[in-house]
Amino acid sequence: MSRTSGLLAAAGIDKRFGANSVLRNVSLSLAPGEVHTLMGENGAGKSTLFRILAGIHQPDAGQISLDGAALDLRNPSAAYGHGIYLVPQEPALLKELSVAENMFLGMLPTRGRFPSRIDWKTIRGQAQDALSALGLDVDVRDDAKHLSIAQQQLVECAKALLRGCRIILFDEPTSPLTGREVGILFAIMRRLRGQGCTLGFISHRMEEVSEISDRVSVLRDGAVTDEVGRDGFDRARLVRAMVGREVIFDRRRVRREAQGEPVLSVRGLAHAPVFSGVDFDVRPGEILGFSGLIGSGRTEIAEAVCGLRAKSGGSVMLAGRDISTSSIGDIIEAGLVYVPEDRARHGVILPMSIRDNATAGQIGRLQRKSGILNRGREIAIANDTMHRYQVRARGIDQPAGQLSGGNQQKIVFGKWMSTNPKVAILDEPTRGVDVGAKDEIYRLIEELSAQGMAIVVISSELEELIVLCDRVIAIYGGKIAAELKGADVTAARVGAAFLGAEAH
Repeated sequence: MSRTSGLLAAAGIDKRFGANSVLRNVSLSLAPGEVHTLMGENGAGKSTLFRILAGIHQPDAGQISLDGAALDLRNPSAAYGHGIYLVPQEPALLKELSVAENMFLGMLPTRGRFPSRIDWKTIRGQAQDALSALGLDVDVRDDAKHLSIAQQQLVECAKALLRGCRIILFDEPTSPLTGREVGILFAIMRRLRGQGCTLGFISHRMEEVSEISDRVSVLRDGAVTDEVGRDGFDRARLVRAMVGREVIFDRRRVRREAQGEPVLSVRGLAHAPVFSGVDFDVRPGEILGFSGLIGSGRTEIAEAVCGLRAKSGGSVMLAGRDISTSSIGDIIEAGLVYVPEDRARHGVILPMSIRDNATAGQIGRLQRKSGILNRGREIAIANDTMHRYQVRARGIDQPAGQLSGGNQQKIVFGKWMSTNPKVAILDEPTRGVDVGAKDEIYRLIEELSAQGMAIVVISSELEELIVLCDRVIAIYGGKIAAELKGADVTAARVGAAFLGAEAH
């Protein structure tokens, strides 16, 4: 079977899941030596189309071809045979296996006369080479469970290189990555493009799309609504094609000095050797930003504050109450919630329904005296979550695993906001969310802040921190490197601070 790159084309593709029509008569092509990007709102059908091209789903109608020859992509192995590989939106590594074992799953090389004797030297050497090509410095013998989500995503990218695939589909690979890591990935993509590989790319970030794309196709409600080449790239045009309305860009929140006593006060927080000596306050109605590179300790600090990670020192006060040693359940009940970065592992339970996920954060409040859940209240909360956060789904009984990544993110956000917390820590709240939904989430965050909720936003996007935050704390090497507020919250100052430098 051929492993050369070629023109991969989809013609008249239809796909339904039950009564839900996901793709309708979709036709497009991906050519060698170019990056063809798909854009669209969450649930528009982008990931489903890539999964069809990768043999994960089969279309209900239409045809896939490679250089004019029809393909029967009945499973991912068939796609691999034609050199087609999908880098998934959510990393799918087996956490108890080593990095090298994950990279070689299904293709373990053997040595000598005994087929059962695994050639571990070859496996580890080739795995390390593939990771080095992506600039990822991890020990391939280490278990995958020890990797950050950004590291897991780069390992998924390295698996495509390891398999020698020439047609690579990237489904939002940059959503968990920092700017530096995106730069590394784009350098790899440019090199592959220069070698004549066929590259598909999904992203919600306009700056990324304009930087890397040769062609852009837009999906809305399962149909192609526009296609432009590099010379025709226009941000407003693409957004209109995506959402069917105008979206205001470059909006800035009016920053103000927060008043009143801190609702969250952290002193001397430590978890050696990851971070130490962390002090900060958040006042009612304030939006505080945490900036920093992946591995700087920002997420680990949030987890320690919320009781998800052990502390080796320090205290956490919530509305005058010491919660330093409280259980996670008591911390949530006291009014502090954490919306995690990795929704697939810590945010949603994929086999469960939207209703069950939307109310999972307040089971105790929904129990009657008999211990039986108040189903009416449960249904009302789930319906309110779907309506308020504009979740695109068939209904509250649809399994969360059938939703797009962005809609899963909205469910996680809604689950915790429905508990009416005093303080919310939002870790990458718009990761994997399209431009229209991102604007909606920004407005919701600002609305919650206006109602008096104290909010901490952890983000890798400088623009997000600048748009939303009253103050920004930069984390570098497990310590607070700088605190910026007011007119100092600029891209140059924030970017320099979390790199451990000072902008001039």
